[in-house]
Amino acid sequence: MYIRGTMTRKFLEFIIIISGLIIIRSQKIEMNFPKFAGKSYDFIIFQGDRQEKVCQGIIPDNGQFTLSVPEAYGDYTGMSRWLITGTKEGGGLDMFVPGHNFSVSCMETQPNEKNIIYTNNTGNYELNTLYKNQEGILARYQAMLLATRSYDPSNVNYSVFKSEQEKQKNDYVLFQRALRKNTDYVSRFLSIVNITRGIGGELSEHEDERGRDITHYISENLNWNTLYTSGHWSGIIESWISIHSNVLKDPAEFVKEFKTITVKIPSAELYTDFCSRVAYYLGQYGKDDYIGLITPVVISSGKIIHYGGSLSSYIRGTVGAQGPDLTLIKTQLNPETDDSSPEVPAESVTIKISDLAGGKYNQVLLLFYQSDCGHCEKLLNELSANYKKYKADGVRLIGLSSDTSAEVFKEKFKKNIPKDFYCDYKGIQGDNFKNYGIFGVPTLVLLDKHGTILYRGASLKEIQSYLRK
Repeated sequence: MYIRGTMTRKFLEFIIIISGLIIIRSQKIEMNFPKFAGKSYDFIIFQGDRQEKVCQGIIPDNGQFTLSVPEAYGDYTGMSRWLITGTKEGGGLDMFVPGHNFSVSCMETQPNEKNIIYTNNTGNYELNTLYKNQEGILARYQAMLLATRSYDPSNVNYSVFKSEQEKQKNDYVLFQRALRKNTDYVSRFLSIVNITRGIGGELSEHEDERGRDITHYISENLNWNTLYTSGHWSGIIESWISIHSNVLKDPAEFVKEFKTITVKIPSAELYTDFCSRVAYYLGQYGKDDYIGLITPVVISSGKIIHYGGSLSSYIRGTVGAQGPDLTLIKTQLNPETDDSSPEVPAESVTIKISDLAGGKYNQVLLLFYQSDCGHCEKLLNELSANYKKYKADGVRLIGLSSDTSAEVFKEKFKKNIPKDFYCDYKGIQGDNFKNYGIFGVPTLVLLDKHGTILYRGASLKEIQSYLRK
């Protein structure tokens, strides 16, 4: 159960799991909450990154009403959310819908696990038992860990604490193995929630070990249909991307796991949603080069419903492709002169990307950035410090800003950044950002003199091997 405004670590203890009879046309949830009479409500189910509002109404005087899951969602098995709306205090319940009818009632003004009555319900108790057992092991382990760190090994009690610590560590491993082996929704859901808390299958103080365990579970054992209806779709995908980006840093392993995951997602809808989230978070973590590595897999799958939004990253501006031409503001076309300054956009012109390298230039480095981005600021400073060297080596640096304010762009421009910088004040909806499929800044794109993309990412260190000597 979810009591809005008072979410705590006890969240899992309040999950409502209810069972009933399967019906053909729609699933029914019979509600009886007389203390909430007169209040309006929404009923939501989860579909990947979306929260679908499938029912809404006002609770009658007797407190009895029915929530429905439309037939279009089939025999829905997954999480749902009943929310009280239109009041300052809010409130509501998170409920697991097991694919058939159920009922729930509460005669109190403050629903909790003690005063809610479930009909034909066993799953809730199973989940609570699993959660409490897990938390008990973790609490005992942490207590013994603290004790071993507090006492000198020569102390008479140290060996007892150490032995109990190892026992709890082993009990935890056995618990997680059993949990991950189970195929029921409750066990799968708890494993998903564990990942959002950074909890893996083993208790390790080494970040890389925890990371490998979690990513291995996500790629090998995670049930993606369960995740799709769990309410944690984006959180799990971001966790997977974050671990690979910040901890493991192994492109080959990432591609291997991506292939393993996508084979397990036959649904075109889920596949499209998954690839969209992956592209978005890879862009956010500056791993555009990873997008290039998995692009052949995505395109050859034939399962992408559309290439809109972040999915355009797979077909625009990828490594090995011809870079799209740039749309630049005519009044800003006065690069590399002391008197140039950005102006409010007027007429725009299209510049062939292949025309930007020529004469003294043999490569073009595009920087997609935003003025108030901390990572962008750091990269701008590095580029500014090395600007003369890049220029001497035949690399033309062009900055493309996603600023929407002329004042903000001008202020940054007046500082020590190079003059070949442009902005159409349309944000990431600008032509250049859309044509190159840029959804995260900073992003670097290196092109050769013919306009072929050699590198895409966010690391000056990585780009060095691609620069022409």
